[in-house]
Amino acid sequence: MTIGGGGYELWFIGAQRETIMNGKLAAALDLRTLAARPHLYGLGPLEQLRGEATIADSRPALARVGPDDMVKVTQSFDAGVPFFVWAEVPRWIEVPIPAEIGSFEDLEQFIPRAAEAAGLDAEKPLPFLVSGGQALIEFHIPNRIDDAPHDIEMHEKIKIKFELVKTEATIVGFHSTRRSRVFTPGDSNIHIHFQTPSNSQSGHIEKIKIGGGARLCLPAT
Repeated sequence: MTIGGGGYELWFIGAQRETIMNGKLAAALDLRTLAARPHLYGLGPLEQLRGEATIADSRPALARVGPDDMVKVTQSFDAGVPFFVWAEVPRWIEVPIPAEIGSFEDLEQFIPRAAEAAGLDAEKPLPFLVSGGQALIEFHIPNRIDDAPHDIEMHEKIKIKFELVKTEATIVGFHSTRRSRVFTPGDSNIHIHFQTPSNSQSGHIEKIKIGGGARLCLPAT
């Protein structure tokens, strides 16, 4: 499905609920079909829930859990995804993040206010970035290692969790009030992944402590 917004175009395919709750784990999209897209941003899990995919300004990060239980990132589009959301955003505007906005939940509430102030329609699905230093990023990577039937209980068991302290990162996110369990979780209006500058760390963010001086980036209308 395609959605046009001020300063961006956004697409999504598949649905989180179908993958997590109903076990639709096969690829619905080959990421190689997006490799030539300019100014591309996107996120979603890898097929069979064996990793996470994050694209920031057309730079891909395929994050998996290695045999040593550490994060292994491949800078490649060579993967399929069971559900995915992506957007082309040619230009961004930067909005300072106030000091009182420090947590995941704070960010979730701040985004629609900042979007409306910037002349964007916060009722439409919206791509955004958070740039700068982060005090803490707690994230996970799914690591399904067998072919057993998948459901929401099993989904929690395959999440391998990590954390980074005082790290620079580009956070890629999508906000939507109407796409719960499609490309946002059932308990949140935002879905966020990240890449470090070296692209050596990436994954799905669960919790965050936003660092001083971080900036919210919104599509320039």
